[in-house]
Amino acid sequence: MTELSIKLPDKLHQKVCEVSRKNNIPIDEIIAASLAQKLYHIIPDPYLEERAKHATGQGFSLVLSQIPDVSPEDYDEL
Repeated sequence: MTELSIKLPDKLHQKVCEVSRKNNIPIDEIIAASLAQKLYHIIPDPYLEERAKHATGQGFSLVLSQIPDVSPEDYDEL
């Protein structure tokens, strides 16, 4: 692993500390995941791009067709 020192705006640092405490996730893990997500938006993954070209939606439709058509429990409604 590489150690990196970065400067964050105070508000962003406060927010990441808050999220870290509430979710019991180390700050470096949050930052690494956020950076990876941003990079994948900027630099497309060739493997995923190639897979997407062949996608038809049939697999997704098959999964959705297996979900029972019932009302959600009271605690699970929006």
